[in-house]
Amino acid sequence: MKANRTNMLKNDTGDVGIGTLIIFIAMVLVAAVAAAVLIQTSGVLQQKAQQTGKEATSEVSSNLKIVTVVGQRANATADVSLLNTTVELSAGGNQIDFAQVIVKYINETTTTTLNYSATAGAGTFSYSKDRDASGTGGAILAAGDLGVIHIDLNVTGQDLIVRKRGTIQIIPETGTMVVKDIVAPASYGTNTQIQLFP
Repeated sequence: MKANRTNMLKNDTGDVGIGTLIIFIAMVLVAAVAAAVLIQTSGVLQQKAQQTGKEATSEVSSNLKIVTVVGQRANATADVSLLNTTVELSAGGNQIDFAQVIVKYINETTTTTLNYSATAGAGTFSYSKDRDASGTGGAILAAGDLGVIHIDLNVTGQDLIVRKRGTIQIIPETGTMVVKDIVAPASYGTNTQIQLFP
């Protein structure tokens, strides 16, 4: 007796229904939107990174360096009434316009903010050049130049007397603030020019 055989029709072709097609299209759309968001976000991040990099470079490369601080007395019996601070740019620094620089002088009781003026007076400091290697002239400090900031302590009423401290803060338009503490010696003797730094 023969066993009954059932022949099944085999169909290897899959049917794609409308539901599967909708899901596929939705996945493509979601992937496209996600890609667009990622591209836009990466563009914004790149712009911010470039801006931050430029600002950081400016902060580092615009640094001033204080070379010397010399105090000047009107006569052999007076206190130091004028500070001559010699400055130069650090290696790779960008030029600095001293018309945009703010200088602060701080003693034990008072803080005085000084702005640039061609001649030092109340609330101002003046600037000159010991060496103008760049040929820029004026109040511009460029690579190779040696500039001198003149702070008239007599005008601010803050003469530097013996054994007292003072702080000079130089704040450029861009770049980091430069701070230098100075200490007067125990005696000025008869000298009218007193080296306070180095």
